Amino acid sequence: MNSSIKIIQKKTALKTGVHRIYLRVTIDRKSKYYSTPYCCSLNEWDENQGEFKLKFSNSISFNKSLRIMKDEAWEIISKLEREFKNYNLLLFDKFYSLQNFKYLSVVGLFEKQIELYKDNRQISYALSMEDSLNALKSFKKNIGEYNFENVDYQFLNEFESFLRKRGANDGGIASYMRNIRTIYNKAIKYKNVNEEFYPFKEFKISKFKKKNIKKALTTEDLQKIIEFDISKLNMARNARYAYIFSYYARGMNFTDLAELKWTDLDNYQFNYFRNKTDVLLKIKLPNNKIVNEMLEFYKIYRPFDTPYIFPILKKEIFKYDELELKNRKDSVRTYYNEQLKLLLKECNINKNITFYTARHTFATNALRNDVNIHIIKQALGHKKLSTTENYLDDFQESEVDDIIGEIF
Repeated sequence: MNSSIKIIQKKTALKTGVHRIYLRVTIDRKSKYYSTPYCCSLNEWDENQGEFKLKFSNSISFNKSLRIMKDEAWEIISKLEREFKNYNLLLFDKFYSLQNFKYLSVVGLFEKQIELYKDNRQISYALSMEDSLNALKSFKKNIGEYNFENVDYQFLNEFESFLRKRGANDGGIASYMRNIRTIYNKAIKYKNVNEEFYPFKEFKISKFKKKNIKKALTTEDLQKIIEFDISKLNMARNARYAYIFSYYARGMNFTDLAELKWTDLDNYQFNYFRNKTDVLLKIKLPNNKIVNEMLEFYKIYRPFDTPYIFPILKKEIFKYDELELKNRKDSVRTYYNEQLKLLLKECNINKNITFYTARHTFATNALRNDVNIHIIKQALGHKKLSTTENYLDDFQESEVDDIIGEIF
């Protein structure tokens, strides 16, 4: 089987006038180009040798890295020849891509991570990463030439200033910075950059943390919603039922609730893997009036021919593509949040809550009833205890007056 591997310089120049360097792998006349973190001008590249000319300032170290890349690619070719009678470029790519991360530039590793998120159907994470990458491209037109050593404390400070001028708030900036930190940590893991260059030892994302007091409902407020005569606001029925169900299902997220099937439910019990963390949760619903009312209602109210308990998805999940599924869930959740505002007004509850606060309400009530934090962690489906501790900090602060008041 004919195979060749060569380091080449692309003829098309970047906006800054330099040309990117690629590893080209050809198997049976089909080629694929793998990006490297390097670029240079035409007169700094030796096309025949496939390496930097000696007059290039970093020629020795860069050429060494390029030779290592070629050697590793040839090792994979040798492995394929030993283990497979026939192999092709797709099979080579499967093996090579596992180690190819460590040669990616900042943009390259961002793009690779976005691709992985999409392959894993983690669309929200993919969109967030894409948003951060687009912001970086707007910030530095030549960001495609940046290696991770270039992303230092000064870079992050200037990026923060850039984002503020565009109107970003602390929460938005923190999201961008967390994504950059995620990519940088992966670059260290893949030996793409030495840990000594890590900029987040000095640049603290925690400075953007804003204490938002969670609008968890009190037990009394929750009871008002449970006892509310929904015939007075029938349009909010689905939002009300979903909120109450989420509370009794130990703070079940909307995206998980949307996918809950009738076949999952067995005598008030069901198991599900939480979409966000892939943690298995085992839930037992209380056998009470409102839970029975909800279940009986949805056995009759079936606007869509689907296997799901709640009328959120119009068709089965496998008939949606990833983005379409996310958009459907987001649009229904937005509508439910609008209906919850109307419901709160009718119940004389002066709080601005969303569907997600059913999770807050469950956690708050568990905390107030002296439930051990390890149990709360398990109930919420958190992987780390520190996540639960951070999650409950706001509750502890927002409820402190009421809790202290109960002492006297």
